[in-house]
Amino acid sequence: DHHLRPGRLTCGLRRMLTTGAQIKQYQLGHVLNPAHSWWEDIDVSERKIMMGLDRRETVISALVCEDLARYDPVLPAVAAIGPSLVIALLMDGPQLENRWSARYATTLAEDPGSSVLTLTSLGMILRSRRPGQEIRRTIGIWRERGESAIELELPAGHHAISLSLIAEESARQRTLDNRSDGGAAMFYRLGGVHSLALNLPPDFIER
Repeated sequence: DHHLRPGRLTCGLRRMLTTGAQIKQYQLGHVLNPAHSWWEDIDVSERKIMMGLDRRETVISALVCEDLARYDPVLPAVAAIGPSLVIALLMDGPQLENRWSARYATTLAEDPGSSVLTLTSLGMILRSRRPGQEIRRTIGIWRERGESAIELELPAGHHAISLSLIAEESARQRTLDNRSDGGAAMFYRLGGVHSLALNLPPDFIER
């Protein structure tokens, strides 16, 4: 891939793709030399945090892998805003409760109290296993305040999952100078998870 270069980190290029251990984990040693450190040849000097409002005018934030994994510079800004829902789009292995993504989701669920959804690629999951190891098709983690992490699994033969969320009003919150939000903040709980299967899936899905 011409976008990948081994060697030193260049000024303005600071997102590491993978290390030798990860190359072996994802069974990519036949195309990337595990003896090198590989970096993405992209400019990330003007990074942005994506925020938006849903129809209830609650704040939703979208993060990518590095934003969730590194405290600086993104997570302090997310914690200051306190979105009701954080969606982290990852290129990672199975989303298990004992892995790094669940730990960082727990941090955001506790402070500022956001509900957090992590999602990863099924293709990365299928590669992220040792020979003979069982495949865990766990594509996501749901974490909400006061509850344990919930692993979201995509059953074999299914192509998507649908989450039903329950919007609740949070307890009234106050600033340090005693201003109230009037109970306007919303809190999302997971109401249900349903897997979906296409009757006529396109050929590329079965590859």
